[in-house]
Amino acid sequence: MKIEDSGMPEELYWNSLFNIKSIIDWLDIPEKSTIVEVGFGYGTFTVPIAALSPKNTLVAFDIEPDMVEIARRNLSNAGLSNVECILRDVLAEGTALESESVDVVLLFNILHFNERNLLLQETSRILKKGGIVAIIHWRKDIPTPRGPAIELRPDIAQIMSASEGLELAFHGNSKALKPYHWGIQLVKMP
Repeated sequence: MKIEDSGMPEELYWNSLFNIKSIIDWLDIPEKSTIVEVGFGYGTFTVPIAALSPKNTLVAFDIEPDMVEIARRNLSNAGLSNVECILRDVLAEGTALESESVDVVLLFNILHFNERNLLLQETSRILKKGGIVAIIHWRKDIPTPRGPAIELRPDIAQIMSASEGLELAFHGNSKALKPYHWGIQLVKMP
């Protein structure tokens, strides 16, 4: 099920809308992690996260065939082989990954739809106890050059409400990710 989006601009422009290094530092991903990214687009974060350590394994899902091909090309150009890019509608089909098999799930700019709890349910299912889901989204308190309509952008209260009953709790790591995003990390409770 494709969620409402604002379309993907040209790749270089898209990447310029993030402070990628700052966001990756905020993630603080341990070495030897199994990481899932849902809606990876061009591989804006997939590529640099995969480059952090060849001991990390990434499974990246996107619903758009063009994005899968572009991300695969970007990973190949970077000489990275620790990422599996999968064309899949995660909302309709799930990830097909084993329960409690993943250390980190990345949900970046993807939770701007009313049934966000569906994606958070699948996230909770695949996360190991103590695993982290990192969520970033467009801020709604400032003008941004891209992103979905302001009324569709979730805030922290909406994320926490959608995660009720899913064994996901605030990890104590929430912040503005300048220039245009905010982030929150939730941990799967033991």
